[in-house]
Amino acid sequence: MKSFACSKSWTDVAIDFKKRKIGHCCKSQYYDLPDDYTSDFFTNSKKIQERRRDSLNGLKHSDCQKCWDQIDHGNVPYMEWHNEWKNFDNAKPDIPQVNFIEIDLDNTCDLSCLYCTADYSSKIAREEGVRVKDNTRQKDVEIYKQWLVDTVNNSKQEIEISFLGGEPTASKFFYELLDHIVTCVDTSKIRLEVMTNGNSKKFLLDKFLNALQPAKCELNLTVSNESFKEHSELIRYGLDWDRFENNIHTYASSDVIQHINFELTVTNMGLPSLPQYVKWVFETMKDHRKTFGFHALPVDWPNEMDIAILPTSFKKYIDEVIQIVNEQPNPKIPHYSKQNFLSHLDSLSKRVGSNYKENYKDIVRSILEKKQNVKRTDKLMKLLDDLS
Repeated sequence: MKSFACSKSWTDVAIDFKKRKIGHCCKSQYYDLPDDYTSDFFTNSKKIQERRRDSLNGLKHSDCQKCWDQIDHGNVPYMEWHNEWKNFDNAKPDIPQVNFIEIDLDNTCDLSCLYCTADYSSKIAREEGVRVKDNTRQKDVEIYKQWLVDTVNNSKQEIEISFLGGEPTASKFFYELLDHIVTCVDTSKIRLEVMTNGNSKKFLLDKFLNALQPAKCELNLTVSNESFKEHSELIRYGLDWDRFENNIHTYASSDVIQHINFELTVTNMGLPSLPQYVKWVFETMKDHRKTFGFHALPVDWPNEMDIAILPTSFKKYIDEVIQIVNEQPNPKIPHYSKQNFLSHLDSLSKRVGSNYKENYKDIVRSILEKKQNVKRTDKLMKLLDDLS
């Protein structure tokens, strides 16, 4: 019998307080938090036990439809990149093995990236005139805090705690939960990860770095960006490249950050400047002692921004990145991280042209025109210049 099991059904717990939802893998279906529940719901609800059981029995559970859709379209699914287990002989439906906790904060963010939504960006909400309801309940927070303490302190393995946003460093909620972790959790058992867009003004940058000082645990920073200079300022609308560049140097010089991971969210309009960005990262980090790595995923929504619609000739940009990576003698990238990145690039290359549209430029133009109307600018059409 073929198993469709993925380790994330056992290892991952992701909470979105503002939506009152919980998930097990960021690509899977999330569940509503009940009005009344105990902390056991976070790891052993009836729904997640059902998913574990079905996947072990060779059934494609509907929670994981995004991966099944990727497979149907001939693309490498998320589960193939992130499934950590080679076999599931010791996996039981009612026994979680948590090693990754994701905390999704509010939508406070100073950028309005072209592929983002109002749910994750307060700036987009203002642009679109959308009111994003915040359903955060203090009761949920308190149950979660106690579950977090029990889970970490009783764990026999290291647990990664990852903060997402919006922009986490701009969220008041981030500092409340960080203080709770520092005060109540055995920090020797955790690795803290915070994702940032790298666009913080100095007062917020200082607040963030000062808040990390008492953590006394391994802390990795994930920087979300994937394109270079003007491309980046247009795709991640509101970004100040000079400030971004200065902030990366500050992060790379900070004693409280052990490692920086550069998260590449690859769009078709950003692909032409991806090699320049990767090269810039190598050149920037060579002056610092900190280790770093890369992680790359394609944007699959909105469909107009997917690299899959491009002609296969655009694989040349992925090939250029691969060449840049292989030519680097820099030992600051751990070997496993380099190999993972090369694997991601190979998957990106396979995706280019997998859903080719002959009118791809018109498709991209149409969505840029819509975005320009919302953002009240005429600058975005520059992103078409390299799509030929």
